[in-house]
Amino acid sequence: MNKLKILARARFTFLAVVAISTLVFAGLTPLQAQLSKGKGSLRVMTYNVDQGTNFVELASATSQPAFLVAVGQTISQVRATNPPSRMQAVAKQILAAAPQLVSLQELAKWSSGPLLGTGQCGPVSLEFDMLQELLTALGPSYTLAYQGLEYQFPPVPGLIGSTFLCVQLQNYVTILARTDVAESLTLTNLQSGQYIHKAAITTPLGLFPLPRAWVAADANFDGKLFRFIGTHLESDNAVLRQLQGAELRLGPANTILPVVIAMDSNAQASPAPQDPTYTDFINAGYKDAWLGTLGFTCCQAPLVNNVTSQLSTRIDLVLTRGTVQAQNIALVGATPDTKTPEGLWPSDHAGVAAQLIMK
Repeated sequence: MNKLKILARARFTFLAVVAISTLVFAGLTPLQAQLSKGKGSLRVMTYNVDQGTNFVELASATSQPAFLVAVGQTISQVRATNPPSRMQAVAKQILAAAPQLVSLQELAKWSSGPLLGTGQCGPVSLEFDMLQELLTALGPSYTLAYQGLEYQFPPVPGLIGSTFLCVQLQNYVTILARTDVAESLTLTNLQSGQYIHKAAITTPLGLFPLPRAWVAADANFDGKLFRFIGTHLESDNAVLRQLQGAELRLGPANTILPVVIAMDSNAQASPAPQDPTYTDFINAGYKDAWLGTLGFTCCQAPLVNNVTSQLSTRIDLVLTRGTVQAQNIALVGATPDTKTPEGLWPSDHAGVAAQLIMK
């Protein structure tokens, strides 16, 4: 390398260090600075934090013995994804972006216990409480504003090797609020609900409903009113997903207030072809806050231990309607430096953080 190139590289490195140092001394992370350019001061985020399984084994079990094994495989997969460590990694992304409001999906509580000799499940104990693990990692910076139950399973018998056990699940959609902006942000009319149109897993033990849910709040940010909605739409059935989207627009999003929806839509916005649920929102007057190209948010491998990112579709969205304009937007949790110490991605999804102008 010649002397001019060496000097140029050294100058570039020096300037980069100075720029980063300036941001640090100004109290802003690089991501916060990216989301603080221009006039908009409201930042929101959506993040599907990954409950640890997609129930593939449960859905494919065709006999009671196979179902027992599938339940064991499900909780084993959840354990392998290390929810406490991943919630610490998710918390770092939230703190780096510093959104005032966060919409979270797949915040799960997993419990397990013994299968008694009678064939009945004994008492279960909590193994993972992803919301509590996340709030602990966030510290005093964020608080739970509201949450809505999405789906739940009672204690269900399973088998790992030669050991019988029972597994229980509760799954939530949630809104978190930053605690240091209480003077500029207030929330009222907190509500949640499940969609009427819902899927179910057919198993040898019967149907296990998988309803999807939404959670909403009316926000007053610096005197500007809007409705903030978080939701998680159906993943495997496009017809149900489209019906849920219609329910959302006719239900909690049916307001004279400006609307901000931060969601895992499971509706492909890019690459083409676009999912009908996504185009339904656009045709209904919603604007996609994503301002760049690609912006893939889904999905890493089921065990979130893949070395190279497998994100290939954009389904996690911030949509706005009314007097709201997107200023900047960024992916979080999508690069290798955001992994946990043991090399797991924070989630099988990337999060999306947006800076908005409230007119």
